Amino acid sequence: MNRITALTAALLAATSFILPSAHAAAPWIGSADYRLGLGAAGDEEVVGPFSTYDFGTGVVLLEQQGTVGSTTSFNGYYQAFVTRHELFGAPVAAPLLDNTYELTVGASFSQTVTTTGSTATISVNPGGTFKLYRDTTKDREYASASDTGFTDGDVIITGTILGGTGAAVAAGGMVFGVTDINIQITSYDAAIYDPDTITGGDGIFTLRLGAPSDQPFLSSVDFVQGHSANDANDFKFAADGNIALAVPEIDTYAMMLAGLGLIGFVVSRRRHT
Repeated sequence: MNRITALTAALLAATSFILPSAHAAAPWIGSADYRLGLGAAGDEEVVGPFSTYDFGTGVVLLEQQGTVGSTTSFNGYYQAFVTRHELFGAPVAAPLLDNTYELTVGASFSQTVTTTGSTATISVNPGGTFKLYRDTTKDREYASASDTGFTDGDVIITGTILGGTGAAVAAGGMVFGVTDINIQITSYDAAIYDPDTITGGDGIFTLRLGAPSDQPFLSSVDFVQGHSANDANDFKFAADGNIALAVPEIDTYAMMLAGLGLIGFVVSRRRHT
């Protein structure tokens, strides 16, 4: 398996936890009182109404587990932080975010990736996790011997990855993919969210491999969720995205995090034409 094909597969694996499902739900619109709930310091704030969490540039780490024929298995880890709240694309004021408190996100997952030339297909394994944290102290740090600043807050949303499928391609020295996946909400802090009816969300995420502007940032990342990010057979990706929260359909409790966007792919192609 050549390097471009392997990186295509890795990107696909990296994005698997944040993409669409057949269980689309109606959008959730409400507020979050981060002064409430377990572990709150009381100097946070009320934000809303909003519908979406927008993430800053984060990292996906892919650890290769083994290859049989053209199929490779990966364990993946993701961490990022919330930069702002939005109401259908419009920013919502949260002046104390990244001041008296921070919101961070992490996920773990596993899957198999089958490559054919410069394309790849994947099968996402059930059992991965997704968590959103509220930390009363801004202490996240990418360039560090440890990354406890992303997971040392109070968990306010938890989800379980149920599975998914997808595909990826390599183009112009960069790799991009799209994967459908289903995540079920298992718990959230009902004291924080009003109304307390959240069961899922639709998201759009972009992951980049090979973009020169990302290299200084990625080279500073030594660990992702406590896993070494510098092993020779592993891969690191810069990741951006958002999650639009959702409410349940009748008899539906599936959380859906949708879509790896191909914005970077379009930009890359335009630069080369």
